[in-house]
Amino acid sequence: MIRIRKAKIEEVPAIRELAIEVFTDTFAESNTSENMEFFFKDSYNLEKFTAEYKEPDSVLYIALDNLKIIGFLRLRKNSEVNQQLGSNNIELQRLYVHRDYQGGAAARKLMNQGLEYAQKKKYEWMWLGVWEKNVRAQKFYTKWGFERFSEHIFQMGDDPQVDWLYKKKL
Repeated sequence: MIRIRKAKIEEVPAIRELAIEVFTDTFAESNTSENMEFFFKDSYNLEKFTAEYKEPDSVLYIALDNLKIIGFLRLRKNSEVNQQLGSNNIELQRLYVHRDYQGGAAARKLMNQGLEYAQKKKYEWMWLGVWEKNVRAQKFYTKWGFERFSEHIFQMGDDPQVDWLYKKKL
């Protein structure tokens, strides 16, 4: 049975390893190994993940199958879309699930937990960015009522990629 709970600081290294594995599974075919390596060193180093865990107005939930971490969700305050949505918004920065658990209950339970958290904190909007070529994720978020409203550049090493921004009224 899949359980969801807030992550503990000592779990951050395992969450980081899962993030690298899922990101590689999802994006390695479409990116150079150099850009992937640069991205991991720059954005997925342990110091950065630890700092993110301690960031004010952020929360990190994990999905567990018994004691194994199989997925996670990170929400954070980010002012990037304040002009479009106002300041009462929260970003769904990451929702990652191990390949062996995709299509099952983990993503649904993590999303439900994230929405519950955002509603409890009385946020008006939840938003996120999805790579324009990640059709599977786009379909997932659309099923949850997210709508595309803008885009931004996601710098992947030396490759500026387009992320579509999605929003959901809470």
